Amino acid sequence: MIIIFIFLYFLFLFYLFAQYRLKNESFILTRRKILIFVYSFVLGVPFLIGFSAQRFLERFLGGYWWIALLVVTIFLAIAGPYVYLYVLRKTEKNILKDQHRYQNQLRRASLGMGRVKDLKRLLDLIVHFVARTVRIKHCSIYLFHEASQQYALRAVKGVVAVKDPLSVLSADSAIIRYILKFKESIIFEDIRRQRKDFFHKEFSTLQEEMMKMDAALVLPSFIEGRLIAVIVLGQKKSGKIYSQDDIIVFSILANQSSLVIENAQFYEETQRTHQQLLKAEKMATIGTMADGLSHQINNRLHAMGFIAGDALDTIKIKKESNVLEGEKEFFEQMEYAFKRIEDNVKRGGEIVQGLLKYTRKESEGFEAVDVAKGLEAALEMAQFKIKMNSFHLIQNFDKDIPLVWANFTQVQEVFFNIVDNAYDAMMQKKNYLEDVAYSPTLQVYAIKRGKKLEIVFKDNGMGVKKEDKEKLFAPFFTTKATNKKGTGLGLYVIRQIIEENHGGKVVFSSEYLQGAQIQLFLPVAFPVTEKV
Repeated sequence: MIIIFIFLYFLFLFYLFAQYRLKNESFILTRRKILIFVYSFVLGVPFLIGFSAQRFLERFLGGYWWIALLVVTIFLAIAGPYVYLYVLRKTEKNILKDQHRYQNQLRRASLGMGRVKDLKRLLDLIVHFVARTVRIKHCSIYLFHEASQQYALRAVKGVVAVKDPLSVLSADSAIIRYILKFKESIIFEDIRRQRKDFFHKEFSTLQEEMMKMDAALVLPSFIEGRLIAVIVLGQKKSGKIYSQDDIIVFSILANQSSLVIENAQFYEETQRTHQQLLKAEKMATIGTMADGLSHQINNRLHAMGFIAGDALDTIKIKKESNVLEGEKEFFEQMEYAFKRIEDNVKRGGEIVQGLLKYTRKESEGFEAVDVAKGLEAALEMAQFKIKMNSFHLIQNFDKDIPLVWANFTQVQEVFFNIVDNAYDAMMQKKNYLEDVAYSPTLQVYAIKRGKKLEIVFKDNGMGVKKEDKEKLFAPFFTTKATNKKGTGLGLYVIRQIIEENHGGKVVFSSEYLQGAQIQLFLPVAFPVTEKV
């Protein structure tokens, strides 16, 4: 009985010890300790009994006292696994209590996350949920920005200990390189330990970056092999370190977050595309209405012109008659005012005619077109949208350049779109550089290339990044500063008109921050008999 009591007493002490240690160690390490401890009793207790109670056993069993040790050994060998599993279940329940709480709340939250369509609200929800549930000092999300190829800080919850935390993670940062190489989470304590053990520069840089972010744990969020987000967790408020079981739980969170983030991004992109389609449809509707509207506007302008003309005739007759000196000055002022009305009516009529020509795409067929006149017509339209005096326009059209076989209004639309895009690129660069010495310049010239005429538009604007060049002619893709400035249809329409409608070719080249060049190849106009 004494031996059994001692055994149970030590087993109880071990259980309390395991409960305490499990709160601070990984469960895998503690499970090994439980196994070692239990089977130390299984193998050690028979020897302990034999050493301390041999004489007592000999008094009852004589020379067969060892049979008692054999029975105890068999009993403990049978009971050992059951004792191990019992202690293991109890300790596992205790240590995984927080993880089970994480998982249960994660499952409930993931159902709600999928219903959130607004990306900003979704990211705020994720960091708030993680910081509150895991009870950490802060949580932040860096989201991949395709245009800059960087990971920008999009949501933060909690207080970061450092004064100037990183707001952007570049693609070549130590954290991003490590994640893309190993496809795993980064634990600050592991990196700090490896830096001491291996003295490697990469670990040193990685530790410095994590310290700037006040990061205790960095979680990658992958989807189909693409790193779309990085979740940064601060230290636990309890001061405990992140265990391997924590990593597993948070990895589930990161994977689920990647799905809902991509869904929100897709929804956001769909909404943007929908708005662009509506805008394009409205523009097409306006173009359809332009003929009727221009007729109505012209009628009003003609009426105003006639009224102004009649008033000028009346004033002229009055001035020729004998009028007083004060009345003469009044009539001169009225004459000046009505002349201004006449001039503005005439100018308004020219604008209406230009709009009408621009919108009548299908009413005109193909003919021999002078590209210089096409550019002139495009510039007449462009002056109502852009400031022509804010950049230098250099035209170099030789007098002997051939005409092209084209639709005049479609060529006008192509030239208008190119000039408009070049203007935006030059103004964007001007604002970006903030350099008074920068002189926005657009060059336009034409060269005969056999049976084709090459028309070149070259600007010294912002240019296009290498990764965006292949997307430029895709519908609804735009590099302009805001979606309000561009629908992403301009270059798409240019290619359709030049290549599909005219059998020509469009070649685009650009260097970021240096400028862009568009080459248009249109068929030269031959005599009708030769063309046929």
